[in-house]
Amino acid sequence: MPENYFKHFPTIDFDLKNDGNLIEAKDIFRSIRISGAVEDAISGYEYYYVGDQDRPDVTATKLYGDATLYWLFWMVNDHLAVHSDWPKSQRVLERFIKRKYSGKSLVAPFQSDIVSNSDSKFFQGEKVVGSTSSAFGFVTKIDPTNQQIILNDIQGSFQVGETVTGSNSSKSFIISSVRNFSDAPHHYEDSEGNKTTISNGNTPVSNHDYEQQLNDDKRSIKYIKGEFVSQLLREFKSFIRS
Repeated sequence: MPENYFKHFPTIDFDLKNDGNLIEAKDIFRSIRISGAVEDAISGYEYYYVGDQDRPDVTATKLYGDATLYWLFWMVNDHLAVHSDWPKSQRVLERFIKRKYSGKSLVAPFQSDIVSNSDSKFFQGEKVVGSTSSAFGFVTKIDPTNQQIILNDIQGSFQVGETVTGSNSSKSFIISSVRNFSDAPHHYEDSEGNKTTISNGNTPVSNHDYEQQLNDDKRSIKYIKGEFVSQLLREFKSFIRS
């Protein structure tokens, strides 16, 4: 929740360490609701598409002429819980994806090549070596659903068709594809767009495309019509201090 949201909250004396010493703090646990009258009055929310350069303060300036009112967006949009829920610019999104999905995906022909049972599986953190390339890396993610392991700290270049073997588990498979983790499948979808499993005819959705869609879905936000903002602020301050 944006910082400006909390400036209206009353302060209370709080025994943080349960030692009798009171400190003054904002009462952030106070529940908030919009009164029925105001809720009815503003039931006709408008929608705004957040552009690539539209920070919350920039958007508030465009819609209300006041950059400090950006916290109102968090009051009326359920998908905005914390400040980081605001849609990212494309440049920031690309950096985020690169950081979150670092490394390489090595895809196996079958799920059982990744995990057969509790005694036959790759181990998190183990070294994996290519039989032909002598490339190696360390397992950071085991994903039997998508028939892949994710490696980081890679030396050399793994090759399609070579066998890779875990140095601790002795688990091995023949690589069917090598790609950046960001381009590897996040999940598969059927012809109707429903999440499903790997099979012929189903379409892979990459980690990059998954994160892109999540971010794009956040771009449509509700906002309170300008003529109701003053009334809402009065109601909000009244409720928060009651």
